[in-house]
This record gives sequence, structure tokens and C-alpha cells, in this order.
Amino acid sequence: MKTTLRTLLLPFIGFAISVSSCGPNLAQITTDLIADGRNDEAIARMNRALVLEPDVPEYKRLMGIALYNKKLYSESVTLFQRVLTDDEEDDLSAYYLAASYEALHDYNRAIRYYRLYNELTFFGEYKDVVEARIKLLYRQQMEAEARRAMLMEQQLDVSKIPNNTIAILYFENKGQKAELNPLQKGITEMVITDLTKVRSLKVVERIRLHEMMQELNLAETDMVDQRTAPRLGKLLGAFRLVKGSFFELTGDNINIDAFVARTKTGELDVTTNISGNMKDFFRMEKDLVFKIIADLKIKLSDAEREAILEIPTENFFAFLQYSRGLDYEDRGLYTQAFQAYSQAAVSDPNFSQAKTSASSAKKVEQIVGTTTEPSATESETSEQKSSEQKASGQKTQTQSTSASKAGGGKTAPPSTTPPPPPPPPNSSGGGTTSSSPGGSSGFGSTVEQVANRANSSNTSITNTTIPGTGSNNTPQTTVITPLEAPPSPPEN
Repeated sequence: MKTTLRTLLLPFIGFAISVSSCGPNLAQITTDLIADGRNDEAIARMNRALVLEPDVPEYKRLMGIALYNKKLYSESVTLFQRVLTDDEEDDLSAYYLAASYEALHDYNRAIRYYRLYNELTFFGEYKDVVEARIKLLYRQQMEAEARRAMLMEQQLDVSKIPNNTIAILYFENKGQKAELNPLQKGITEMVITDLTKVRSLKVVERIRLHEMMQELNLAETDMVDQRTAPRLGKLLGAFRLVKGSFFELTGDNINIDAFVARTKTGELDVTTNISGNMKDFFRMEKDLVFKIIADLKIKLSDAEREAILEIPTENFFAFLQYSRGLDYEDRGLYTQAFQAYSQAAVSDPNFSQAKTSASSAKKVEQIVGTTTEPSATESETSEQKSSEQKASGQKTQTQSTSASKAGGGKTAPPSTTPPPPPPPPNSSGGGTTSSSPGGSSGFGSTVEQVANRANSSNTSITNTTIPGTGSNNTPQTTVITPLEAPPSPPEN
């Protein structure tokens, strides 16, 4: 009888097991709770699950996401770090760890883990979105470090700054052609890019220079002031400063000069001058760089020399538009920067750097929204207010930016504080994507240059120190304009 009963029940037992296996598992139930905003319930379930199965990465990740949604960022950081220890290829945890650090205003680590996410994920176009966010955060990081250097100014000791550090200040337009003003930043960017290829040098990033100028409330012309430059070099942590100028000669000729001075003593190490026809402008810049390197008695390897000789474009108008784009970006005008970079790319279809910069500016514009250039009246008002504050010894409280002469003087750009980062795409291939105008590859990608130079300038992105303090400890994080609330979790 028992055998008969067991035989009769077996199909029903099998059916029950089958139904059970088709039902939602604990991870799916928790995911649904998080999607419904029931984060406390999700945390309670994961707490119980981790007591029984402490080594399941998925449970730690889900609990971290729930904690993240509740804005318990310090706790979510711990969970996501544990997941990445168990599974170093977990891209979702890398993304949420980056977003958690961003919410904690730890820009160094936020950038590091956003970059790790991009290395791990296979969602190609979404990588561009994350790269744009990295670009914004890097500017915020430089702003925070500039403020931190100002706070620590009394502790800075120029004698402790490494003697291979060098900062290139903006080249001053001493000519009569205002349309060449964008070259003030364009030439500086070229020289920085070239000198960065010299392994024995540590070159201060141009964005760091820009943010320090903002903190000091300096215009471009103030940088060549003999009273201002040494202090700027000290705050930048630069042993040497390169200062230069350019002006047009008769016909289509142009003159570029530069000198290298020591921050502490003002002693000149290099004085050099290059002149020639405008069509040879890019070759002239290379000659200038090689003269600076030779006068500093630096021996180049064949690979370094070959890298420096690379020219992104030989179209002068294209480079002028690219330089204009740099200025717009510094002023937080990403819509206008995209237009300038696009004009550069149209003028020279082989100018891959302009294409990449246009794509990047467009992605940033999608994050911060469309930007509008201030009217002439607004610019004049902003400049007058800045001058009054400067005269009275006050520091501008708004995020005023020193524009080039072509930009109409000092203007107050829209806030570049990014809104919450979008959630990463889900495993089924969803997520936010957008087209990349002009592609994203080619020589000297602006985003890649910023990332690479940021990584090499301070040993590693996680060990930021203020040169000249004699300390290897990471200074306390300086909070700048508060970020908005962190993002919601991705769809699953």
C-alpha cells in the first residue's frame, strides 16, 4: 500500500518541485524590493542571507545598492569593495562604488572606479557617457585641490617641490589681432601635451592651472606679473614656470617667445624665441619645445622625440577653432565648445583630436544641459563686480571664470556641478546611449590626455598630495559645490 501511495504521489511531488524552481529566488525577490523602493526590507533580507551564506557576492551587491539608495554611502562603499575583492570583474559594483565615492566628494576614487567600470563593461557607447562624467569630476577634483592648496599655502615649502615639476602658463597675445586670442590656451595645451611625453618631467595639467587661477581670481594677463607668477608656481607645486607670448609680424609671419624661470628665485633657466610664417606654426611650436628641452639639458630618447614630433593638424584655422573650444570648456559653455570643436573637425576632417573633443563636449552637454554664453552686458557687469572685489581684497564667491579676450572678459559660467550620474545599463543591454559625432578615436584624445596626465602627474590617482608640504598623506577632502542626490539603481 505504501509503495502504491508513493508511486501515486511521485508525479505530484515532481510537479511541486518544478513549480518551486520556476518561482523567484531570493536575489530576484530582493531586486524587486529595491525596484519598488523598499530598501529597508531588501537590507533585512540580505542581512539574514549573508549570515547563512556570507560569501555570495550577489547578496553583498544587492545590499550595497539598497544602502546606496538610502544614501548610506560609507556603508555601501564597504559592501561594494567586498564584492570587488571576491569578483574583480564585477562592473556593476565598480559603477556603484564610483557613484558612492562621488556622493562622498572623494573625486580621486570616484574617477578611479568609473574608469574601472569602463574597463570592465561591454556597453560601448555607455562608456562615452561615463568618460564625460569623469571629465566633469576631474575639473571638480582640480577645483578642490586648488582650494586645498590655498588653505595650506603657509605650509608650502618651495624647496620641497620636486625639481622636475614644471607648469606652462598661458601664452600672452601681445599683437594687435584679437582673433588670435584663443591661441593663448591652444599653444599652452600643445606645449603641455608635448612636454608630458618627456618621462623625466612632471607637467602640471592645464585644468589645474585654470582652477588655481579661479581661486586666485586672476586674468590671463596677471600670470605674467612678476609678483603673481612665483606665488602661482608655489601653489601649483611647480619648480619651474614657462611663460611666453606671441605676436604677428609683417605679412603672415608670427613670433613666439618663451622663458623658463625657477619659482623660488625667479632665476631664468631658458630664454628662447622662434619666428616664421603662419603656415609653419606647428613646426615652430615643436622647435620651441625642443629648445626648452635642450636648454634644460634633458636627453630625449628616440621614442620621446618621435612622439613630440606628432602634429594633430596642419590647418591653422582648425587649430584656432579647437583653441576656442578649450576656452569655452573652461568657462563651462559646453554647447559652444561642441560647436567650436565641430568647426575645427569640419575644417580638417583628419583632426581626430577635434572630433574626440566635440564628442566629449556633446556628452557633457547632455549631463549639464544646454549652455548659453552671457550677453555683453552680463559680461561687463561680471567683470566690474570682479574688479571691485579684487580691489577690496575679496574673493569672488561665484564660480566666475576668466575668459579670453575674445570671450568678452570675465564671465560667470553656468554651474558645472554634474547632476546625479545615470544608472548603468542592465545585463540585457539596456541603458542610456547616445551617438558620438565624429567618432571617438584618433591622436591625442582630449579625454584620454586628461586621464593619462592625471594618472602620471601624481604617481597614482588615489594618492594626491600638495607638493611642497613634505607630507605623503592624502590631505583632507575639500568639499566644493555640493552634488545632487545619487542616482537610482539600474533596471534589472
